[in-house]
Amino acid sequence: MIKALRLLLGAPSRQRMRWARRHRYAWVAFALVVALAVLLLWPLSRRFAGADEVTVVAVGDMACDPTDPDMKRSTRETGDRCRQQAVSDLAVAADPDILLALGDLQHEVPTVEAYRTVYGPSYGRLRDRTVPVFGNQEYKAPEASSFLTYFGERVRDPRGYWSEQIGQWHLVVLNSNCSIVTGGCGTGSPQQTWLAADLAANSRRCVIAAWHHPRWSSGIAGADDRTAALYRTLYTNRVDLVLSGHDAQYERFGPLNDAGRADERGVRQFVVGTGGQAHYRPEDPVPEGEPTAEFTEYDYHGVLVLTLRTDSYSWKFDALESNRAVLDEGTARCT
Repeated sequence: MIKALRLLLGAPSRQRMRWARRHRYAWVAFALVVALAVLLLWPLSRRFAGADEVTVVAVGDMACDPTDPDMKRSTRETGDRCRQQAVSDLAVAADPDILLALGDLQHEVPTVEAYRTVYGPSYGRLRDRTVPVFGNQEYKAPEASSFLTYFGERVRDPRGYWSEQIGQWHLVVLNSNCSIVTGGCGTGSPQQTWLAADLAANSRRCVIAAWHHPRWSSGIAGADDRTAALYRTLYTNRVDLVLSGHDAQYERFGPLNDAGRADERGVRQFVVGTGGQAHYRPEDPVPEGEPTAEFTEYDYHGVLVLTLRTDSYSWKFDALESNRAVLDEGTARCT
């Protein structure tokens, strides 16, 4: 019987069988490595494979300078400053697919050491899920060098504007540092021209944009006319959302047209400058003629949690140490 089997298999097959027996442990090890790789990579494929529902945490104005005296005021009782660790805990707990970091990530001068010792242990826990937006603090290092070094491949274009897909949504990241970005932000600038072409080519129904300086705001910096042409381009192309930071409050506007008037087909703006560095109330009211928000919160740090679905989105503002964990929430359909 054995002789017949050997004749059936032939010499080359017998040699392969002997080789396999001698190397069976190597095969077992190889199989285990493949299985481990599948287990590790499956969550990543789940996050970035065009899922029908995606969770985004959005926030800006985050980590204090390591030498900031306010680092000693990091409780609500002592001043509620430099709360980056506690606010980042909210972000981590949400387990987002994406952390949309809305600029001014590391104050005051964003050195490599500051990223290592302050931003890294807090929001840096989500570095590999972060879409980083250029704020004005980033440019306090020459050409935003420390920001670019820290985030590396997470910055898709060093000019500060690009687009990518998040689940079923199209995301546009823009650079609102209009005096620094080449050509500025006005009509016909390289950035605005690129934006118009990108949105014209987009086939996704739902679109979200992000830049640092808000077009509309009741905060200390107020409305920023420099981004008017970018906002107008969003409105013309029926973009659903634009997210910003810079001013140290949470604020949600209703859908607005490019003149700041209510429009059901307009762009809804969120201001989320509540990432831990500070929060404060403005001294002056909103100037006459400028839009007022549907909801504003000046007194709490926190993060905006968005759930992006195929044709709709929901939002909630998770506030730090508030009597109500969620201060603002709602749902809307894409335009």
